Amino acid sequence: MKQAFLIRDDISAECIRGVLVIGGHAFQILERPWRDNESNISCIPAGTYICRFMRRSSSGKYRNVYWLQDVDSRFGILIHSGNIVSHTRGCLIIGARRGRLAGRRAVLNSRTSLGELVDITNDEEFKLTIMGNQKWTLVA
Repeated sequence: MKQAFLIRDDISAECIRGVLVIGGHAFQILERPWRDNESNISCIPAGTYICRFMRRSSSGKYRNVYWLQDVDSRFGILIHSGNIVSHTRGCLIIGARRGRLAGRRAVLNSRTSLGELVDITNDEEFKLTIMGNQKWTLVA
């Protein structure tokens, strides 16, 4: 089973961005900010999760996604395409690079990046370890 690491390195009240590394490749990830692990409005806790490939999400909205297994007090957490924090309800959005869209922090080239992740993993599950504090604090 392949091993991936997500290092959260840009934590703000707006969103969390990090770098996902797997098989010698690096992707950008965007998540919602920490809101006490509440469904649909919070990123997930740091930890290790199995990511299972799905041709179609259970809602049918997304194709070729990864479903994070056994997230504490949560369900339906995916790695899927999108660009800005409003494109997710607690999932991880994958992209090739960071940028801004309509003045908001974003990840770009998302659909292409998701396809590359699927190619790298050969549609197989992988282990994802998320590292880094999910909580944003004001530093004086």
